[in-house]
Amino acid sequence: MVEQEVDVTLTFEEVTGYLGNSATLECDYTISSGQDLPVTVTWKQGDGPRYAEEIFTCTGYTKEDKSCVNAQVTKIEYLNRIQIANSSPSLVFTKIEAEDNHNYWCQVAIEGSNMGEEQVDMKSVVLRVRGGHESPKMHSVTIEANSVGVEGADIQLDCDCTGSHCDDVAWFKGPTNDQHTEYDMVYTRTSGSRPMPTQYVPYGDWKGRASLSGNSLVITGLKASDAGRYWCEMRNAAMYGIGEVATDAKSTVVEIISENDGNVFTCEGKADGLYSDPYQCNMYYECVMYVKYHRPCPTGTVFAPGHPLYACEHPANVPAPCGTLKNN
Repeated sequence: MVEQEVDVTLTFEEVTGYLGNSATLECDYTISSGQDLPVTVTWKQGDGPRYAEEIFTCTGYTKEDKSCVNAQVTKIEYLNRIQIANSSPSLVFTKIEAEDNHNYWCQVAIEGSNMGEEQVDMKSVVLRVRGGHESPKMHSVTIEANSVGVEGADIQLDCDCTGSHCDDVAWFKGPTNDQHTEYDMVYTRTSGSRPMPTQYVPYGDWKGRASLSGNSLVITGLKASDAGRYWCEMRNAAMYGIGEVATDAKSTVVEIISENDGNVFTCEGKADGLYSDPYQCNMYYECVMYVKYHRPCPTGTVFAPGHPLYACEHPANVPAPCGTLKNN
């Protein structure tokens, strides 16, 4: 696991509020090292990590003190109506207005110099205002929090979208700046309409190496520089600019290990057949005459060792550690 990796957690992805009343958007976080390091908590409002606008910032927050060294409302529409909670970095609306039906993002970043994209994470919750301009959360993205790849090999980052309007997908990496507002695009799929077909676009260094399997990202020929935080963002093609509730994004932190690592799989001395990938449940190895082939499973499935018919199966039909099947 990456040292001092931040993971933001939400209690609910949709909260119902009523005009004139209060509501709390619950948010918390963990740091992989277990240290209680000071963080900056930034609440944003908007339709994705790349476009969300800052509305509240809290610096110097620690779990021990449960308070901000400095706190500031940064968007005038929310002045005197939002504040940080007493026991967590959750956002409290003291008086809900009709226009508050938005997608809100809880971003947590470890403070200090030389902090990378692994040290900042964010997730979103929709405030659904009853009696106002009510809109529900349209869909939710699911992605593994961590992934491990081998330098020179391939990796598949699974991304699932449940709900409605899961039309377009954007994969990006970052954030890449100190303000945590900029990202490197990796791959996008944009729904077309007659006469324009659906557009599939790789970017930068990922051209020729990145592709999609459903909504999942496949990267071939991994490089050490590919390590970092990758985001899968799903949105409704017809709701750009107005569809905050139809956008969701979550991230996975990718660690790249050297092909010289002693735990890297090899076909040397192995019989022809299929073998588990020790780092990725959604991929497997095939050995043919001591030659190694790295194969991906279809999205939503994992490698099923010893299955008589299929290389991959639904996790419910595969025992631990990759599946949830319990042995009787």
